[in-house]
Amino acid sequence: MLSRLWSFLTGYVSLVIEGRSLEKLINMAVGRGLYLWDIKWVSPGRAKVKVRLNGIRALRHIARRTQCRFKITGKIGLPFRLVRIRKSKVLLAGAVLSVLLIYVMSSFIWFVEVKGNKVVPPGRVISTAEEAGLAMGTVKVRMNKDEIEKYIRKEIPEVSWVGIKVTGTKAVIEIAEKVIVPPIDSSPANVVAEKAGLIQQLLVYSGKAAVNEGDMVKQGDVIISGVIRPEPKPEDQQQGETIPPEPVKIVRARGIVRAKVWYEGYGECRFIEVGTRRTGKQAQVLSLWVFGKELVLKGPESPPFQDFVTGIEVKNLVAWRNIRIPVEIVTTNYYEVQKYRDIINISDAYALANKRALAEAKGRVPVDAAVTREISEEIQTRGSNVVRVKVIIEAVEEIGRTEPLRQEDKLPN
Repeated sequence: MLSRLWSFLTGYVSLVIEGRSLEKLINMAVGRGLYLWDIKWVSPGRAKVKVRLNGIRALRHIARRTQCRFKITGKIGLPFRLVRIRKSKVLLAGAVLSVLLIYVMSSFIWFVEVKGNKVVPPGRVISTAEEAGLAMGTVKVRMNKDEIEKYIRKEIPEVSWVGIKVTGTKAVIEIAEKVIVPPIDSSPANVVAEKAGLIQQLLVYSGKAAVNEGDMVKQGDVIISGVIRPEPKPEDQQQGETIPPEPVKIVRARGIVRAKVWYEGYGECRFIEVGTRRTGKQAQVLSLWVFGKELVLKGPESPPFQDFVTGIEVKNLVAWRNIRIPVEIVTTNYYEVQKYRDIINISDAYALANKRALAEAKGRVPVDAAVTREISEEIQTRGSNVVRVKVIIEAVEEIGRTEPLRQEDKLPN
């Protein structure tokens, strides 16, 4: 890696060498300390090779002695880049200025990140750190990490430990929060169905069951009621005695409600599919934009493929005191694509459509649900060149959800 970087800085060329004594030329070049790489044999007596710029004169002498000849096919490296931009003094000055700015600005903190927080908002930690002297634009050598950590622990009582780590221009504030046991909510509530299903298991901790196992419920139905009304006693009714009614109990319903729930997925596949797909070949270009001008640092200057898609990542230097620095580092990835036309038979089309429908259905099933059955059904479409499949997944899961009591639920029947 270091050798390739040094070759880029000093400059290197791509050559095509021809002759009957290519092996002898290469052996003599290596013996004299010339660095050759990417040696590729094009045909007998013809090869491609790369060599550093300072080795061209020695290689020309060796070629004469071995009765070979070579031709320069490409010039790569920083010296050739500088020659191209030498005519544009503004661009060259901008590049030098950008390098100086990057060097100077690397001594400042430009990014502040919070890790380890679950309850405390990150904005609260960052604002507290700013009060202590850690903010965007802070000089790293003037920052007292111990004092900042103490201040954050003092101002945020929910935090038990604070650690600050500086990497490059980013400061990471790691915190550990105190374990606070939340108070138990005892306000009156029902347990209702979060979704439709067939009740499989019903265990009541508090409250009164409003349905039985085996009942079908729809979304929003009350399963465990928080209103417990007394039931009339048959023996008291027979004696005709007037007994004052027992008071209605209002509680917070709790329990376990597991039910069968069904999820559907749809998938289709055409017998003839047309589109584009990536071939696996790709090229990356790293360029520096200064004052709207592009300076290619690495990679080809034009797209290397006829058909391609691109992915672009742009990194801007952070503005300092409302001053925007016109320097961008752009990474462009070129991915070669090719057109395809696939003819699929009926069995493969059905399998592919079923796979897509199953993936869609499984995407709707909660992680903690237990899948009990999968049912696939082909949707008949006459005269169509598309196979359509519907998949139904049956799962058992918890469907109970706590919902506060409404005023009408508390009224006597």
